[in-house]
Amino acid sequence: MESSLEETLAIAQARGNEPSRLGFEVCHKIFSGVREARSQRPDLMRRYGSYLLNHHSSRLGHELWVMYEQVYVALLQYGKSGKHALSADAVMPEDLRVAQEYGNILSAQFPDSLRVKRLDGMLWEAKGMHDMALKEYDEILAEDPNNLLATKRQIALCRARGKTAEAASRLVKYLEVVCSDVDAWLQLASIYLGVQQFKRAAFCMEELILINPMSYLFHVRYADIMYTLGSADKGGGTEQFRTARKYYAHALDLKPSNNLRAVYGLLLASAALGATSSGKSKGASKTDNAEVFSHARTQLLELYTQPGPDGKASPMALAVRGMLATLVE
Repeated sequence: MESSLEETLAIAQARGNEPSRLGFEVCHKIFSGVREARSQRPDLMRRYGSYLLNHHSSRLGHELWVMYEQVYVALLQYGKSGKHALSADAVMPEDLRVAQEYGNILSAQFPDSLRVKRLDGMLWEAKGMHDMALKEYDEILAEDPNNLLATKRQIALCRARGKTAEAASRLVKYLEVVCSDVDAWLQLASIYLGVQQFKRAAFCMEELILINPMSYLFHVRYADIMYTLGSADKGGGTEQFRTARKYYAHALDLKPSNNLRAVYGLLLASAALGATSSGKSKGASKTDNAEVFSHARTQLLELYTQPGPDGKASPMALAVRGMLATLVE
């Protein structure tokens, strides 16, 4: 599909990318290609979709209303007014004006649609009138408390306005309904990390690991948080460092190659564990930790001493050796 879209775009470029010169078939093929490939090209949807709606709406059949919605969203992405709300007498940007026109057409066709009402809220957002947008979403949720798309728009608005506590609260409520939404858990973890609530962020990563236990990145991020908790623990952080070491190691099992972050983490966690009072005690645990440290150290050295395309070692090799010299098993 991507190759077909590229070929059609090449044809369009040869004709100056002018929709009126391309006609219905080529414009429709471009629009359909972007949609089916799920490509992030709102510029194409805006240009060619608007042409199709304005000049060939009678030929679009059952996809007419879906196209109105998709072009509407593409127009909003181009017509945002920035950080400040539009004043009452301000001239509305052309893209927002056209989007509002399409929104009126959708409202007339579907007067009771909450989906169209959500689009109205998105238009208020694009205008910078966030209070009006929140009002629209509140009205939607009053009628349909389980409307997840409206809930997600509210959360996005709260984050955009710097209201992280409210965004976190809304995300928690949302996740009580949709507990398997990976993006929502990642957003919540990001909020908690931003305000240094590491234990709550760790809980979010635990949920993500349960959802997708094969994601090495989730294991690495959880290990990062546990390492941070261990570093902040005045009592030594032995258990946190041990947990971090375990998850860094598992991330390497899941992705053995090109996983530098996990190798670094394994090295630092084992070094930190060896420096704690419990880690310094004699016995099998100290021996095991020394072996882990040595393994991570060897892997790191191999990664940086491998010659590059020019036959020379990485310029970071010397710095890495210096860093390793400061660490103890």
